[in-house]
Parts: sequence; C-alpha cells; structure tokens
Amino acid sequence: MDPVVVAVAVEGDGRGRLEVSWTLEGGGSVEVAVGPTPDAVDHEHPVAIIDSDAQVVLADLGPGRHYVSVAPAGTGSGIVAAERLVPLEGAVNFRDLGGYRTADGGRTRWGQVFRSDALHALTVEDAAFVGQLGLRVVYDLRNDVERHRAPSALGDVVRSVQLAIGGSASATKEITERILDGEIDGIDDDYMAAAYQHMAATDAGTFATLLTGLTDPGGLPALFHCTAGKDRTGMTAAMLLSVLGVDEETVLDDYELTNRHWTEHRMAGLRPKFEAAGLDIDRFASLFSAPRGVLARWLAILHEEHGTIDRYLVEEGGM
Repeated sequence: MDPVVVAVAVEGDGRGRLEVSWTLEGGGSVEVAVGPTPDAVDHEHPVAIIDSDAQVVLADLGPGRHYVSVAPAGTGSGIVAAERLVPLEGAVNFRDLGGYRTADGGRTRWGQVFRSDALHALTVEDAAFVGQLGLRVVYDLRNDVERHRAPSALGDVVRSVQLAIGGSASATKEITERILDGEIDGIDDDYMAAAYQHMAATDAGTFATLLTGLTDPGGLPALFHCTAGKDRTGMTAAMLLSVLGVDEETVLDDYELTNRHWTEHRMAGLRPKFEAAGLDIDRFASLFSAPRGVLARWLAILHEEHGTIDRYLVEEGGM
C-alpha cells in the first residue's frame, strides 16, 4: 500500500511561524509545501522534506494566510491544511471551517466559509488581512440595534447580507446590562438550551436562506458572524457542517473552540464590572461560553423531531 497522510494540524503565531504536525500511514518521508491559497500551493518546491519526525516548524513565512500541504515524498496522497484561527487583533473568534472529514471520505474545503465574532473592532491591518481572503459576501446575523452600536469595519468593501436571528441569546450586551442591574440571578446551560430552541423554532427560514446563499454562483468565499461568534454563528456552523456530512463529535468540537479563543478573553474583560457590582461572573459562565452539552441537546431535539438536519431545513425552513 502506498503511504498516505491521514491528518494534518497547523498552529500559528500570526507572524509567519507555523507548527505543522501530521499522521502518516505506510511510513516513509513527507514533503511539506506552502502557498497563499489551497489551489496555489507550490508543490514543485517543498519547503521541507522530513524523514522520520511527524512535525516541523516553518518560520519566516511572512505576512498573510498560509496553506500547507503534507504529502508522501514521491508518491501517495497528501492533505492541504491551514491554521483554523485567522489571527486578527480586532476579532478573536474568526475561524475557517475547512479541513473537516465528511462521511463520504472527502473534506470541507479550506478558505471557502469562515465564521466569526463581530467585525467592528478590526484594525486597518486586520481589514487588509481579511481582504486577502477574497470574501464575496458577509452574512451579518445581528439585529439592527447591534449593527448600529457596532458597525462592521469592512464597510462596503464586501457585499453584506443582513439576516437577523433573534432570541435572547442574540442580545448578549443587553443581558449583561440586566445582570449588572440585578435583574437576572444566574444563567445556566438550561437557559441557553431554551434560547437555542427558540431560535430554531422562529428562525428556521433565516438559517435556510443563509445556507442556500452559500450555493449561489459567486456565493463563496463567505463569512457569517454575530456578536460573539458562538450562538447564532455556532448554530449556523453546526447545520452547515452537518448537512455536508461532518460527524457530530467534530461538529461539537468546532463549536467548543469558542471557549479557547473568545470566552476567556470576554470574561476577563467583564470580570471587574461584575466584581464591582458584587456579582460572581462564573454564575453566568454559560452565557459567555460554548457549553458542549447545549449544542448537543439542541441537535438531539432536531434529530428527534425531524430525523436529520436536512429535513429540519426543508420542513421548517422551506429550503
């Protein structure tokens, strides 16, 4: 059997340094090549040939997004991957949905669909970096109040489609103010699960419209985002990955990445305000995190009521 690379992981520091690791079946050396897009990897000039190790550090790659191919030297199939997090200063939860294995043996494509938190704090450098992604459309899932309060820093550079998804989970800042005013004693996973159920019941058509838009000519690359990039965005990403055949454990893993990239940052910023109000922010952790059980419970209910995510989108969303 020819050697085959079955998995590749890429972690970066946002400054042109990447740590690349892989799993190779069949033994032998691998060639590591780099390019600015998945389709422009320079396979003819690999940056490294590794004989025995299963990892390598690539340094001084320069600014911009880098896609890495790891393939058996001389023969066999390889995998193209990238750092999942798009490193930005003004948006901490901007992620690529590429590279996930699907039930038919394929993978979701890198550089085609991104998910993010709000874009109002993007720096000039951030906006230039995002511009290199080639986005054709941005789906803004926030309501009018949120958009007015924090308008996107991308302006009219990319076509914007406003698809507000409602429910209490969409008003994170308003809820925070109510908490600080003593109106809410605590928020747990049950509260968030109910919010997800409400959005699924009232906004099925909006979810279907967005996912249909991704299939339009000129509809990719695309980005969808809300304020935190975890609830409305997390539900959308879960449905997209599910209909593409990504297994549920991977869908839940992607959802939980928000805890790594956004939650600690957000809670650290709010903690002094909560302490000043005599409140324990940890009692509201479910509001500021992506609890795996919340999404799992919501997916289980959709499966119980509709069988598949596809049928939910058709039966409830008219897709």
